[in-house]
Amino acid sequence: MFKRPHLRAAKRLVNAPSALALLFLVAACNPGGEPAATDSVDSPIAPPESAEPEGLVLPAVWQTKDLETPVASVALAGAVGSTVAVAYEDGGLQFLDFEGERVTEKANMGVSKVADGRYMLLQDTPVTVFPAITSDGDLTLYIHGGELAEPLPYPLDAGTDDLIEGICGAGPIAESDGVMRVGFWTQGERRQLRTGRIVEAGSDLVLLLNEPIPAARDITACVLSDGDALVYADPVLAAAEVKHRNKTYRFVLDDLGGYSLSNDAGDVYPFTVRDGISVRPPARPVTMAGTGDARGGGYPGGLIVIGGENASGAHTVTYIDPSKVTREPFGYAPNE
Repeated sequence: MFKRPHLRAAKRLVNAPSALALLFLVAACNPGGEPAATDSVDSPIAPPESAEPEGLVLPAVWQTKDLETPVASVALAGAVGSTVAVAYEDGGLQFLDFEGERVTEKANMGVSKVADGRYMLLQDTPVTVFPAITSDGDLTLYIHGGELAEPLPYPLDAGTDDLIEGICGAGPIAESDGVMRVGFWTQGERRQLRTGRIVEAGSDLVLLLNEPIPAARDITACVLSDGDALVYADPVLAAAEVKHRNKTYRFVLDDLGGYSLSNDAGDVYPFTVRDGISVRPPARPVTMAGTGDARGGGYPGGLIVIGGENASGAHTVTYIDPSKVTREPFGYAPNE
């Protein structure tokens, strides 16, 4: 499916080399970096003992306090640098850790949607990188490291003048995949997923595009799996792939707040999210992301996050534990 990559020239950020140099200098001076002050809850919240609804139920175990601005999208970078990226409806962007603590304050970056990123070494400097869509419909990376107050934007040439409408991201599979893989669709071509890989070319980052992937219906979400790119249509709002113990699960959120799960065999199961003692997930979340490698936050079975407005009117990010599915040694199957 990934054929004939086309090299596009990098669309440089104004003073991008100096901006990246600043990042590397700050990271070198303080490679650890302490998170900023937080308004998160004090400790992980255990779900209450209660009668469980029928079917698969996953517990909501953690939640930020009111973020005060409607959430547009969330994304995850798992593994060592476990980070949650939150894009707000007003264009703001903020990074949190897996305990809900602020890595950065909310900054007006002009972001409309953010996709899953990764923690990596960029020019021998540890950074966290998230791909995103700007409010102008352009493709941009947001790079953070050290004690930078906010991430640095690095625009990319997406090979189109059309406005980008949706995006998904994933880590590399092979060395040739470079920094990461991305997929996106545009307002003018909603039935065509463009995929590519972002690679280092000297001191630049460039996007290598593949042949577009056609879809039968307008795309509303996408997932970049190890061997394929998957697209979803209405009523799906968001989809997240969680790989754990050599098994792959895909979690899907629809526009009515319903959840479903599919496995490698193609079996599909609906599930519900259970409230915690003081965790109240939104009844109709607007976004979802997931990772099977949440070692940085103490989630041995991986992590799912959702964002939206709860019944009390608070705009929050809620952390969900998928261990009931992912830690099954032979894969999840419902009780007969």
